[in-house]
Amino acid sequence: MDELEFDKPVFKQLAPNDTGQAAGHQGGMVIPKDLDPYFPQLQGKTSAANPTIDENIRAILVVGGQEVATVNTRYQFQTWGGARSPERRITGNLGPLRDKAAGDDILMIERSLEDRSLYRLTLLKRGSQKHKAVLAASSGKRWGVVNPLDPPVSESELDEAEAEQETHEKKPLDLFDNEAASVETRSKRIARGRAFQKLTSKYYDNKCALCGAGFVTAKGCEVEAAHIVPRSKKGADDARNGIALCRSHHWAFDKGMWGVGADGKIVVATIHGGKGSNDLLKPFAGKVPAPPKHASMTPDPKAWAWHLTHMFGK
Repeated sequence: MDELEFDKPVFKQLAPNDTGQAAGHQGGMVIPKDLDPYFPQLQGKTSAANPTIDENIRAILVVGGQEVATVNTRYQFQTWGGARSPERRITGNLGPLRDKAAGDDILMIERSLEDRSLYRLTLLKRGSQKHKAVLAASSGKRWGVVNPLDPPVSESELDEAEAEQETHEKKPLDLFDNEAASVETRSKRIARGRAFQKLTSKYYDNKCALCGAGFVTAKGCEVEAAHIVPRSKKGADDARNGIALCRSHHWAFDKGMWGVGADGKIVVATIHGGKGSNDLLKPFAGKVPAPPKHASMTPDPKAWAWHLTHMFGK
């Protein structure tokens, strides 16, 4: 399995009630309002009849530097029907971590860069070197972004990036995105990349345009959004500079093993033939990649031509 990548962390220094040692056995761990931007934005309103709104998430639990469990849990907004002050919390199946926690330990929270519903929760015991480092960087705060100069991507940034891409794709294509590539922040870059992945995959019904494969779960899809002109060459995050591909065919495309000619048909680089499983590409030669659902999102011929000139067969 590929190594999972996670965004920059936020943290909370735990109160006694957040731990399994609390006398009241409070369910879950309270999440301060300041950390809410890095969690799913819960839809709906609470009331006496509907005191709780929540969303299912998954969490990899880490204690003592070791993964102890991967669990299904919930991020919720709980008001107890107005009987108590409302709280945001992560709750459910956290015992393998909470039972080891004590007051003033630190909970590190990181979100997956690929799956918005997957988190890694790491317990840092009071007195450990990592615990001391987080406290030293926090300027006395009990929760917040671990490094304020390098924050994780917020939900609003992700939503804004999707809206910006949809607006951008209604305009004439500018194949190269010189300005954004030079001035955008890390969080902006990640948000744009996620929007490109989500929207481009959706245009192809989460299936590879070459072979038609594509596993799908409730949390995401296997296919990847491939830039035709790579982002490293300042290629635009625009579906007209993209195509949905399974991992194998994405890798082969980025390595110049196949491309698309001026007639719109697939060409296979003979220089790579006879090595390993490379001949599996041959049956696709002369065929046309599957089109996106919306004709306006069809890859631009200028993008294919650039790839053919600069990457194909190299």
